[in-house]
Amino acid sequence: MKMLFIISFLIFVMGGCGTLDNKTILLNVGDSKERVLEVMGTPQDRQSNGQLEAWQYCVSGAGFGWNDHKVIWLNDGRVTGINSYRSRVSGCTGGIEPVRWENAPDSVIEIRRR
Repeated sequence: MKMLFIISFLIFVMGGCGTLDNKTILLNVGDSKERVLEVMGTPQDRQSNGQLEAWQYCVSGAGFGWNDHKVIWLNDGRVTGINSYRSRVSGCTGGIEPVRWENAPDSVIEIRRR
């Protein structure tokens, strides 16, 4: 009986673990801010530097003892890249790192309508 409880608990805990990968895989370079909001929701942190923006998202308890973080980089309202990192603090708020603008993708995608 005790073993059944332990196995059930482990299945419950592992089922609760998740990352942001299933959402970020739906985003592409060149997607609009509106698309990011549609897929990811409101960011936990948003910083800007001129035309550059960094939107940070987090899922607490993505794995055993760590949080999953994603930084969505936007230039002039369009996605230019996505970075990932992990934190081991309790909850997402304390684990969000300051934006390092030198990590921003330096290429700009030009989108033209045909």
